Amino acid sequence: MLKKILNTFGTRLASAILNLLIAIIVSQFLGPEGKGEQGIILATIAYVLVFSNLFGGSAIVYLVPRFPTAMILTPAYVWALITSIGFYFVLDVFQLVQGPFILHVCVLSAISAFTAINTAVLIGKEKIASSNLIAFIQPLIITLTLVVLFLGLNLNSISSYIISLYVSIGIAFVVSLIYLSKNTEKFKFEKPFVYATIIAQLFKYGLLNQLAHIFQLLSFRMSFYWLELTYSSAEVGVYSNGTSLVESIWLISRSISLVQYARIANTDDRPYAQKLSLQLTYASLALSIIPLLILVLLPPAFFTALYGEGFAEVGVVIATLAPGVLFFNIALIIGHYFSGIGKYHINTLSSFVGLLVAVGAFSLMIPAYGIAGAGWATSISYLSTCIILLWFFTKESQISFKESIPDFKEVKALLLSVVVRKKQ
Repeated sequence: MLKKILNTFGTRLASAILNLLIAIIVSQFLGPEGKGEQGIILATIAYVLVFSNLFGGSAIVYLVPRFPTAMILTPAYVWALITSIGFYFVLDVFQLVQGPFILHVCVLSAISAFTAINTAVLIGKEKIASSNLIAFIQPLIITLTLVVLFLGLNLNSISSYIISLYVSIGIAFVVSLIYLSKNTEKFKFEKPFVYATIIAQLFKYGLLNQLAHIFQLLSFRMSFYWLELTYSSAEVGVYSNGTSLVESIWLISRSISLVQYARIANTDDRPYAQKLSLQLTYASLALSIIPLLILVLLPPAFFTALYGEGFAEVGVVIATLAPGVLFFNIALIIGHYFSGIGKYHINTLSSFVGLLVAVGAFSLMIPAYGIAGAGWATSISYLSTCIILLWFFTKESQISFKESIPDFKEVKALLLSVVVRKKQ
């Protein structure tokens, strides 16, 4: 398992470096205003995807060991397509993004949803390396495409970024199809009534799980729209860069939780799953503290040199988000424990509490304190979600705190397993 975690972390670290490079390129060539437009486009695609995953996402990981892959893919693909088409009209009415970008957001969301479905199937089969490669392809291709368009062809506009999204997401989708064909049985359509059971299961687990993601994403990214309405896209650009940097700390816990989730979904040993989740939580917190402190201590001049003029306040965003980001490591690991045992409703409830707290905090703090208020409000929301999850975990835990601390034999066995795998 450690080998898979290290593979996931290495891939995500490389992806994070590329995402940082993308943020630097966009910020340097398009400025705070253009970076803000990019942030709004990405946030809107993310919102469409969480609704697409009502019949997909993590629920697929849970169901893959229990149903034929072909039965899962058909309804998941159909729902993703319906959702993307439906959001075209929603975005046209509410104008969350500028009119010319609406169609692009919906098409990109559909392709991304198909790729996410394929990737979820691979994770459910514990093909972690394949899913990691698919995730890595996107920032790599975006970076290369932006270099060509911005530096090579001097096409310095947000349209160039949208082109890079099409290229990267399209290639990732093709690669996901190749891996899917290699790791699953031959695809075949069934009679309509055969899908009734899997649709019910996808809806049952997908709805509860994705409601949690919807509430969570609203808590995470609602501040972008709130800042744009209260101030301008420039504030969104500064805030989005700070958010991206500080949330890169979650590389550690997300890498751990991806493997943890696949492992727990494939076991019925509840005490083992609880002990594993606690031990991974300790590891995640310990590994996150130092890089988070380094980010907090960086001076404003560093961010101006990195992103360009107008980005000095990125450090303010990082400092205000840091407490919440640190504690949310706990929620990421414990939340995946509940997903792994099929108790998605607990994640949904905790995320809903976080959303309610976020709405109240945003309404009071963003108008008064700007990007700093957005950061503090988000931290408070993260902390409230974490508290609810810990309460539920403590209530049902069958192991003591002492039992959850790995002893010398467990650490030795873990290290030996890594050595053996390296030799192989």
